[in-house]
Amino acid sequence: MADPFRNLRRAWHIVTGTKRFQHWGVTLCTGPADIPKTVRGHIFKGGYEAVEAELVKAILRPNDRVLEVGTGIGFVSILCTKIAGEGRVTSYEANPALEDWILQNYAVNNLTPDLRMKAVTVDGSAISFFQDPNILSSSLIDRDLPLDEITVESHAISTVLNDVRPDVIVMDVEGAEIDLLTKADLTGVRAMIIEVHPHIVGDDKIAAMDAALVSAGFQIQARRHKTVHYERTAI
Repeated sequence: MADPFRNLRRAWHIVTGTKRFQHWGVTLCTGPADIPKTVRGHIFKGGYEAVEAELVKAILRPNDRVLEVGTGIGFVSILCTKIAGEGRVTSYEANPALEDWILQNYAVNNLTPDLRMKAVTVDGSAISFFQDPNILSSSLIDRDLPLDEITVESHAISTVLNDVRPDVIVMDVEGAEIDLLTKADLTGVRAMIIEVHPHIVGDDKIAAMDAALVSAGFQIQARRHKTVHYERTAI
């Protein structure tokens, strides 16, 4: 059941200008100058990446190696670090506008990120990135929205996997998950928490990706709104 006080809580924190907020045990910088208003509202209501957080807490183990692709403001990355341990989480973020916010959030949690401000692609080429000032719609995919187009460097998914050798992958890349996950060698990966984007790529591509991952040895353990938990049946 939805929290009946979530909108009231959001309004109170916005009016009072709350600068630090505890969300799932992670301290986030939430002052008006720290993050966009839309994201602040989601945090204050308690719903910001809550499904991902719940799955991370259920799946992650101490000393797991985690690859996160799509760091956002760093919330899920910090939560993973608190569970797996500092130095065990490698995070990729393509949007250069988010770097200061990620570092700031890590700093208030007394942690240091392994942060790589690059995209992750199939071939490692520089790529166009469509930048949304409000964060939520930034994407490698042109969605015909009024966004700024910039060029960002990338690392190939094969290189990233060989480097990190993750036990767990956490990914939110606004539709790019289709190519990345269907063309990657996921040997050794135990579990994945993936936000899928059927409104961008279509239900048929999500279904095809699911089928490919099942063929690669994964099962869908949970599907919560747009977030899917894939677990390998055997390693």
